Amino acid sequence: MSDTDLPSLVKKKDHLGVLRYIRTHKLREPDLVIEHGKALLGPELTKNKPTSNPVLSIILPISSALDESEWLAALEQLCLASIDVHDDELASTCLSRIKTAVSPDSARVRWLLGRCLESSGDLAGADEVYEGLLKDNPANGMALKRKYAILRSQPGKELETREALNKYLELNSGDAAGWAELGDLCHDMGDYRAATYAYEEVVLASPLNSAAHCKLGELYATVGGRSNLKLARKHLAQSLELDPRNMRALFALVAAAGAYLDECSKAGKSKREAEEDDVEVAKELVKFGAEKLIKAYQGKGRMAKLIEIVMKDQTGSL
Repeated sequence: MSDTDLPSLVKKKDHLGVLRYIRTHKLREPDLVIEHGKALLGPELTKNKPTSNPVLSIILPISSALDESEWLAALEQLCLASIDVHDDELASTCLSRIKTAVSPDSARVRWLLGRCLESSGDLAGADEVYEGLLKDNPANGMALKRKYAILRSQPGKELETREALNKYLELNSGDAAGWAELGDLCHDMGDYRAATYAYEEVVLASPLNSAAHCKLGELYATVGGRSNLKLARKHLAQSLELDPRNMRALFALVAAAGAYLDECSKAGKSKREAEEDDVEVAKELVKFGAEKLIKAYQGKGRMAKLIEIVMKDQTGSL
């Protein structure tokens, strides 16, 4: 185990190292941040110590041997961790301390204020702060994200929520997580075609993400139609290639290939003949998936029997 991994830093009580590691690796560990942040900055964050800089002499905490930038980074980290665990008092204390070192009019301080207002339940106040930030800079991605989050938390505002997320993605088109969020939102609203578009963007950004291919395949299968069902099985097969243990993708592949065969059986003779090769591929995929699922559930009691019955029903007419 490396001396610079998180467990080693925690064991050594390297408070500054722990905070740096969590920031660098973008981890969400609020309890660790609070524990080591308090230990680093001092249990009484309101006390001060003298320093050679007359401005900073009223700012830096007793226990700190940090330079100003490191101290501010630790305070902000502690503030956000406090918001995560709903410790509004500690978050407010951290924000007050930051304001003594940084102009309250700075974009970062105003954004932290908005986060604190959100945490305390003042959504209108937080939204006003973010609107002010966007007035100053319409491309402020952090403010756009928080406006979306506020709307997402309120029932009955699905259209406004979608509009807010679209505004964010117009300026941050490479954010795969944002596209996934839009895909899930469109799915919840029943707009499956828009959801497939969003997840296509996710797959473009993360082509080796098995779960993303699986979700996209399921969405294409939900939209339906022969062309979409072929796309569904393509992405579900890719999901399984990336993660052969993905049972969800395996079930979905059998279902999508079976649905494609049903669609083809209803089509006219000329269309069936045109898709003859794809029909054979679909049949083989159903057989393949059924065999894998039966094998995967062997020895699992009643579930094994149920899977066997369902899969035999799927392959019985092939």
